Amino acid sequence: MKLRELREKDVLGMHLWMNYEDTKNIFEKDFSKYTKDDILKFIKNKDEKSINYACVDDNDNYLGTVSLKNINYNNLNAELAISFVKDAQGTAATKFAMSEILEIGFENLKLKKIYLNVLSTNLRAIKFYNKFGFKKEGCFKKHIKKGNNYIDLLWYAIIDDDFKQ
Repeated sequence: MKLRELREKDVLGMHLWMNYEDTKNIFEKDFSKYTKDDILKFIKNKDEKSINYACVDDNDNYLGTVSLKNINYNNLNAELAISFVKDAQGTAATKFAMSEILEIGFENLKLKKIYLNVLSTNLRAIKFYNKFGFKKEGCFKKHIKKGNNYIDLLWYAIIDDDFKQ
């Protein structure tokens, strides 16, 4: 298993997780509206404020994407995003990718803080983030509309000192 740059061949795997029915319920964005061309543009778009990796198995099959985005080199922080195909969720692949992206952020980029947001209803993700030492920093009450309901958006972060322990 390894992280590598996203490639054109990853479009199908990314499109797969974006169109899972439950993806609509666990993310703020509705990724099902993204076309394969949209995903290809994302893969090809290189900017200094984001790093995006594919997590792949030993046969270079796409398992998921892990990113640091909105990298702020002045304040030394970045936002984390992680998403995987169903078969890889809850496996060593997700743990591997999280460990690697945190290592990249804190050791290579010398960040002081990595943060993320998660819907309050996404209990599985919250449990996963807690395992890695992320701490809840705030709550935007009834911030995201899903159907006829409004859901809280939670903010979590880990700082470099906590990661190093």
